[in-house]
Amino acid sequence: MTDSTQRILFISPARRRLPGEDFVFDLGFLNLPYLAAVTPPGYQLEIIDEEHRPINFEAPARLVALTAQTPVAPRAYEIADAFRARGVPVVMGGVHASTLPEEALAHVDAVVVGEGEFVWPELLADLERGGLRRIYRGGTDRDLAGLPPPRRDLLDARHYLPLTLVETTRGCPHRCDFCGVSRFFGHRYRKRPAAEVEAELRGLFGAGFRHRASRWLARLGLDLPYFLERRLVYFIDSNFCADRGYCLRIMETLEAMDVLWWCHATVDIARDEELLGRMARSGCIAVNIGFESLSPENLAAMRKSFAGRFDYAEAVRRLHAHGIGVMGTFVVGFDGEDAGIFRRVEAFVRENRLDWALAFIRTPYPGTRLFEEMEAAGRIRHRDWERYDTLNCVFTPQGMTVEELEQGLRALWRRIFSLASIRDRILRGPRVHPLFYLGMNLQFHAMTRRWRPAFDPFGGGA
Repeated sequence: MTDSTQRILFISPARRRLPGEDFVFDLGFLNLPYLAAVTPPGYQLEIIDEEHRPINFEAPARLVALTAQTPVAPRAYEIADAFRARGVPVVMGGVHASTLPEEALAHVDAVVVGEGEFVWPELLADLERGGLRRIYRGGTDRDLAGLPPPRRDLLDARHYLPLTLVETTRGCPHRCDFCGVSRFFGHRYRKRPAAEVEAELRGLFGAGFRHRASRWLARLGLDLPYFLERRLVYFIDSNFCADRGYCLRIMETLEAMDVLWWCHATVDIARDEELLGRMARSGCIAVNIGFESLSPENLAAMRKSFAGRFDYAEAVRRLHAHGIGVMGTFVVGFDGEDAGIFRRVEAFVRENRLDWALAFIRTPYPGTRLFEEMEAAGRIRHRDWERYDTLNCVFTPQGMTVEELEQGLRALWRRIFSLASIRDRILRGPRVHPLFYLGMNLQFHAMTRRWRPAFDPFGGGA
């Protein structure tokens, strides 16, 4: 039996909502469950997701481990300060602390820079010896072989969408100027051994399972059994299909398991009809594609010109032809863009019937090339990290005012998730997994109906 004084509290802080913000679903996370999986025996482990459960600041703890992306960093610092005031040592990792370790060290005893799984046992050994180092460097080039499955049992599944998060790769070879994730995980595409991924999937879902209503019903949109039995997989990799052969091997395993799944990929997968066919047969329900911009010049400016080499509309058509939904994301706020960008994005989303789509403000996160360039030009407006959330403009734009950019974005969301748009994109035949996408779209409809943008580039109406 473990002693409660040997309890490690892994905490994911809640993000304070700014006025008018209301996020509607939660996917869960794997970073803290992975740390828990590599924790040596003898500790009592607890994961607290503050979005769903309050923190007991009086709870006995040997160590508190925090993770936070940039908008959540201020809350993470408050939590750290409270525990340290009691004499409890606190460690912090994640993208923000890795980027600004000295800032984080004003609030915590140690910072893990980069991937924590590889230095976590060493950190705990130092803790037991009575002396944490200030910085532990996990690096971005470690071999992913041998990672144990994350401790999903420490998360309360009732709080998250009925899906299972799985990671197969890390790193991204592209160098988009706004992306801090590739800097965190590195630019070398690293793969977990396929056999280890397959073993993890078999442990989660088994093989040979078949619904009484077979997968052909899912192609008609009758996906409900997969949700009820939590047989929906979300591959959280930045680009699940980057290595074609590796991806095809994972799909062989998926095909034997009767699951539905979704992933992130680049638009160029639409060139490969064989790959799309295999994705469909293995249960792919959605691909999240970062279209980012409809302008080749803007794609070049963000160093993502490779995305513009394929016709976006044709890519969507090909994916839909295989029964695969498209979840598209766009970036607004490029230099020289005027308010017409909101109308152009909305027109593309509706004309091509994207199954779900969002746009975000181009945000210069600390540590990225974009931040460095804007800071050198004197265009960074402030360092209120809570507003570095892609919904608020933290730089001086060119082509629109700050208010036009922020309010125009909200007006765009209202248009995309209007009932008329949902009807045309989701319910009009031929339909692509309408049950899955209708629920997602209606949640955002309920949220955006409460917004009243002060600036409407669409001139009112839905």
